[in-house]
Amino acid sequence: MKALLRIEYLLTKRNAFGFIMGIGMPVLFFLLFSSMFDSSYENAAALTRNYLLTMTAFSMSSFGLYAFPSMLDTDKQSRWLLQIQHSPVPLSQYYLAKVLNVFVSFVISIMVNFAVGAIFRDVRMTTEQWLVSSLLLLATSMVYLAIGLALTLFKNRQTLSVVANLLYFVLAIFGGSWLPYEALPDWMQSVAHFTPSYYANQLVLRYINDHHLQVTSLLMVLLYTIIITGITLVLKKKQEVR
Repeated sequence: MKALLRIEYLLTKRNAFGFIMGIGMPVLFFLLFSSMFDSSYENAAALTRNYLLTMTAFSMSSFGLYAFPSMLDTDKQSRWLLQIQHSPVPLSQYYLAKVLNVFVSFVISIMVNFAVGAIFRDVRMTTEQWLVSSLLLLATSMVYLAIGLALTLFKNRQTLSVVANLLYFVLAIFGGSWLPYEALPDWMQSVAHFTPSYYANQLVLRYINDHHLQVTSLLMVLLYTIIITGITLVLKKKQEVR
């Protein structure tokens, strides 16, 4: 397992540009758009805080939708996965190392985004709120890993990239990452209720704004994660048989 984690670390170093962009672009978006929430806005501080949380989720989604399926696809194309399958190393350890790799990226994304929000936009929350928000973001990020796994069903890497790009922005827009859900047109709000990103964002925002855990959103995120993962595993087995 240690050898696999070491390999993951080296691979991440090689793809440092993608890692930096996955965190840097959402940070720049946050700094740019949050600068518009001046004193003329009612509850400007709350808007900035909420925007920080949703943009952090947006940053994390890039690792689930881009980095994760890209790593799996690269290993498949390079036959590294085939070597693992014919080695004494359990396949479960291989996938665990990949998940831990992305999980570390999630944690770093949260730390960087939160630090930027606190230092440059004076976002203030209690220690408990910072910690619980981080845990909720990590919990909801699992649905993006599930979607990333589903993207590996595409055998063509170009198709995988196009679909990942499309989902990256569609889920962000309808989930309320760029604009508050309440600011979306009615038809977009209706569509948003069918996206996992909406429930992922609402879980964190409702905790911060309403001071309670919205169980419905948590259950919906878990449901999406289980269904997407289950369907993906079934389809993967069918692909292997073919």
